[in-house]
Amino acid sequence: MSTIQDTVFGLYHMFVASKRVTNTEHSHDAHLLLRRMVTYLHYVLVRRGSKLDLSTPPPTPHIPDVSTFEGVLDLLMLCVVMELGDLINPLAYRKKYRHGPKHDYDRLCTIHARGLSRDLRLWWCARYMFFDPEKESSIDGGLVFKSLLSQHIAALISYKTMAEEKDVQGEVLECTADVLTDLLKKYFPSALCFGVSEGFEWAGPKYIVKARAAVLSSYTRCRHCAFFIHNLLTKVLQAAIS
Repeated sequence: MSTIQDTVFGLYHMFVASKRVTNTEHSHDAHLLLRRMVTYLHYVLVRRGSKLDLSTPPPTPHIPDVSTFEGVLDLLMLCVVMELGDLINPLAYRKKYRHGPKHDYDRLCTIHARGLSRDLRLWWCARYMFFDPEKESSIDGGLVFKSLLSQHIAALISYKTMAEEKDVQGEVLECTADVLTDLLKKYFPSALCFGVSEGFEWAGPKYIVKARAAVLSSYTRCRHCAFFIHNLLTKVLQAAIS
């Protein structure tokens, strides 16, 4: 986790220019490990978060310190990869792979990890906020994530286009700059209008992370409602079966 940003940048390089980087493709394993990291972070922070003292650094280096801006960036970088999903997975562009049963399983795993990453973002926004010391105002964490996602999307399109102009190929020839751009436009139309290609490192200001007041947040209320509905449906099903 301490090098997650470099890992994400390396994943982009492999996606765009793997033929120049290495003669062995490990994207499938890399995506698998990143999904497992999201599952682990969700378990520790969200499911067991109420048992942790979030005002102190995490007890393990595998958990980012989400009370610092750098730690939040680490978390958001991982969430960006989950949001992009198969769009940066070379295997997903192979016709033979797309029609195989293995693709269906990987697709479900990708969707599940994306859901966990969104839950992680909601969890953080319910407990923390960004503060801009220059403007002396609070910043919505959701807007920061949207800016980062848009920046990465714009940088990916620019990078892929530039690579093709220089005859630099990725692992799968079917994934051209035009194909990638069309897919990104389809799934992230608002992000394309919002983003500017400034590379993959965070191009915005460095904010201060502040903890919110200890109140019952909308996130917590939603989870309580979800648990209530789940328990109610379980009782109804048990009654119907009996």
